[in-house]
Order: sequence, then C-alpha cells, then structure tokens
Amino acid sequence: MTGKSIRQFLRDLLGSRLAEVMQTEILRLQMENQQLRQDMNEVIADLRAEKALLQAKVGMYEQNINARVGIDPTRKRAEKPSFASFTSPKVKTAWQAEQEEHDARIEAELAEEAATAAKV
Repeated sequence: MTGKSIRQFLRDLLGSRLAEVMQTEILRLQMENQQLRQDMNEVIADLRAEKALLQAKVGMYEQNINARVGIDPTRKRAEKPSFASFTSPKVKTAWQAEQEEHDARIEAELAEEAATAAKV
C-alpha cells in the first residue's frame, strides 16, 4: 500500500469533512506552536539584554567602590607573607606555671627579708 492509497482509504472511511477539520486543527496547532516559540525567543532576548545591563551596572558600582576605598584591581598583587621563620613560644603545662609562680613568690619574700635586714 502506498501513502496515496492509505489517504484515499481514510478519506473514504472517515469522510472528507472530518479530514478537513483534522487538517485545520493541525494547522492551528502548528501556528500556535510557532507563535509560542517566537514569544519564547523574544523573552530570552529581553532577559539577555537585561542581564547585560545589570552586569554593566554592577561593574560600574564595583569600580566606584574600589576607587572610593583605594583599591586598584589592575595593579600587581603584593607578595604573600612568609611565616617560615616564625617560632611559636613554648607552651607551659599547669605544673610548670605553678612552679614559676612559686619561685617568683619565694624570690619576692627573700628580697623583702633582705630589705628589712638592711634597714635594721
């Protein structure tokens, strides 16, 4: 069977009026689909234009803020600081801190005794 014979069979079976209605419905749906695609493309173009405008505004504000603060984004960055020579202080345990405090008290008492002995 060829396409022509199938169409003829359907036309004979369903009648020409139903076929015309179906064809007009198909055409209407195709036109509606084309209109929706066109609307979608317009919306996308509008959004892209709005995005470009907003990016330009943000760039302008960033440039103004950098100028007010004194930042020049085009200048070469300074070298990173090096902490290779840093030595951390020794951490004392609670017992070592208590011993140092006790030794300091003993030295203070001895100095006080020596001062009172010198006065007498």
